Amino acid sequence: MSLPEKYTQDEMERILQRALAQRSQSGNVSREQLVEVGKEIGLTEQDLMRAIDDEMRYGPFDEAKREVIKKKRCQWRRHFLSYLGVNASLLVLNAIQMHGRLTWALAPLFSWGIGMTVHTVSTFFPTKKELNKAAKKLLRKRDKYNELGE
Repeated sequence: MSLPEKYTQDEMERILQRALAQRSQSGNVSREQLVEVGKEIGLTEQDLMRAIDDEMRYGPFDEAKREVIKKKRCQWRRHFLSYLGVNASLLVLNAIQMHGRLTWALAPLFSWGIGMTVHTVSTFFPTKKELNKAAKKLLRKRDKYNELGE
């Protein structure tokens, strides 16, 4: 198998993460090792220190936002499956009762569908303000949990 001559940014990051993980048995990399790798790929120590500072400041917040998005999507999937299951059952029941005509089952289908639409928009297109608020709430919750555990 021949190796490609060029790599995307994502591929480069994953490859470097793998190489660093393999290099260090503990899974941790010292600052010196990080600086050494950075220099080998053309980064200055100042660039790395700025990136480390940013990671220490914003890394937990960014991780919390990713976790919020993951949780919202999981909740949305459960909601959607409930919507499908309940409304399919109501449609079948209505069709049996009314000899193939759909009448009363359309009301919950459409009204719940409006709620499902709102949930879909808020899940897959959250506002920045909404997402930041949820991430801050999650971080505060973790801090309280950590204080109780110590």
